[in-house]
Parts: sequence; C-alpha cells; structure tokens
Amino acid sequence: MQLKGYESSVTLEPVRYELANPAGDEWDDNWLVIKGDVSAPDAEWQFAVPCLTTFEAKRISAWLRGVANGDVPVSVSGDAGVVPSLEFTEPNLAFSVGSYHGGLMSVRVHFALESMPVGQSSDERDQFWVGIAVTAADLESSANQWDKALSVFPDR
Repeated sequence: MQLKGYESSVTLEPVRYELANPAGDEWDDNWLVIKGDVSAPDAEWQFAVPCLTTFEAKRISAWLRGVANGDVPVSVSGDAGVVPSLEFTEPNLAFSVGSYHGGLMSVRVHFALESMPVGQSSDERDQFWVGIAVTAADLESSANQWDKALSVFPDR
C-alpha cells in the first residue's frame, strides 16, 4: 500500500508472519512483519518489524475508507502532541488526520521505536510523523492495495 503526496510517501507491506509455523497461540501466531519505505523532505528510511497482528492490520483499510468519506475526525494537538485516531498494540505505527481541505485530506503516519529513522529520538512517539496530502480516490486505492496484500495472511 502506498500513500503518496507531493513531498512525502509511505509504503507499507505485510511480508510474512513473525512465526513461520503456528505455535498454537492465537495472539502470537498472527503477528505480521510489516515492511515500510518512507520518503519525506528531511529523511528517507526503511524498516521491517513485527508490529501488527492480522486482526489489527485489517483496521487500516477501514480507517482509510473512513477518512476518504470524511468520517474520521481531525486529530488535535495538545500537551501530549498529536493523538493518533488509529493505534495498535505495538506503538511502531499509528495514523491520524491532519486536515480536510477541499478535495484533499492530510493523513499522518506516526512512527516509533524500530520504525523510526536511525538516530531519531523515540521519547515522544506522537511527535514523529509524516504528513501526506491525498484525495479520497487515493485513499480508496490504498485501502484496496492493503486489503489485497493482507489476503495472503489470514488469521491463524
């Protein structure tokens, strides 16, 4: 799945289960290694970390479609920084809406821990994000790409 704007892009792809062979634990058996490729004006980096379960990963396409429909509220900044509207068990990835303006939406992808560029402080994960201006059609396309990529990783 690729979210691509004028200056930034984020590509996320589930590449394998963390455990090649199921161990019989519904939770442990369903962790996915997510590969990321990020390009922003001030940094470019890649990562591959087990940071989403199959159950959590399914929420991304629903969230993208919700943003495309204008159903996800803009995340506000406060004392704790920008609070993502889509978070997961592992804090490596999160998502928020920066704004809706005309036909464009600003989507933020938040990074933490092993998903951050080398040398970046992970003290405040909500403070490190990449903003991408996209259209509703872009988000629908990204959601479809994500669903297709996840289809080879059913819940085990």
